[in-house]
This record gives sequence, structure tokens and C-alpha cells, in this order.
Amino acid sequence: MRHVDELAQVCRELDFKFQILSSEEARIYIEGIFNKFNPQRRSGHLAIGRESLSIPIEKYEFSYSYVLKNEPGFLFFDQENHNKNQVFVLEDGRQVCAVLESSYGMEYFLSNEAGDYLIAVNWYVIECAGVAKKWMLKLMKGSE
Repeated sequence: MRHVDELAQVCRELDFKFQILSSEEARIYIEGIFNKFNPQRRSGHLAIGRESLSIPIEKYEFSYSYVLKNEPGFLFFDQENHNKNQVFVLEDGRQVCAVLESSYGMEYFLSNEAGDYLIAVNWYVIECAGVAKKWMLKLMKGSE
């Protein structure tokens, strides 16, 4: 099953609003985000790498999105398999963790429409770049 289909199913169950971009819209969006942040790994264990902040997945996997702005969250995935050029847009990006908690595990990238930030979630760590670094530092400080 494609990740966008699984997320759509979960959102229907949770009554969360979402949309799925067309393949061409998704390709253009992903290309813009990748050009801006130049993530180190776009397939396999997704990673931003340089100039990113890492936070532990064990502690924040199902809570980090609550510090995001109330704006659409754009999720996309490994770009070398059947999930290539697919973008799932959750109307309220703060709901990302709730959706992922109710779905089968997956690695993903998350950003917003403006591309102000990029978050990479893999099996080992959550990496943040752009304005998300400030939000994650605040999250970690608040949970000490």
C-alpha cells in the first residue's frame, strides 16, 4: 500500500481533513524543498544532515508535531520507490503525530507550503531544519 493511501485511511477514521497532490504538483513541491534544504538522504533512512537539529525519536515521535503552526503539513516519502512524487497534505500539521501513531510505521519528510522548514523522521532520529529548529528546541526545553 502506498503511504498516501494508508494516511488517507487513518485520516478518514480520525475525521481529519487532508488532500493528496497530483504527481506533477508533488514532483514540483518536492523538488523545491530539496533544492532549498538539500537533504543528505532522500531514500533509505531519510536524513537532512548538515545544519539540522536532531531530537530523539523515542521521546518525541508521537508528540513533536504539536509545536508546529496551525497550517497544512506536507508529508512526502522515499523518492526511490513506489512512494516517489507523492505528497500528502494534512490540513492541520499539528495532527501529524496523531495520524502516524495510528498508522503503520514509515519514514517521511514534513514541511509546510512555504517551505519554511524541513523535518525528516526515520527509524532512529527526527531531524529539523529551518524554523522547525526553534520549535524543537522549545519542545525539548519544555520537557526537561
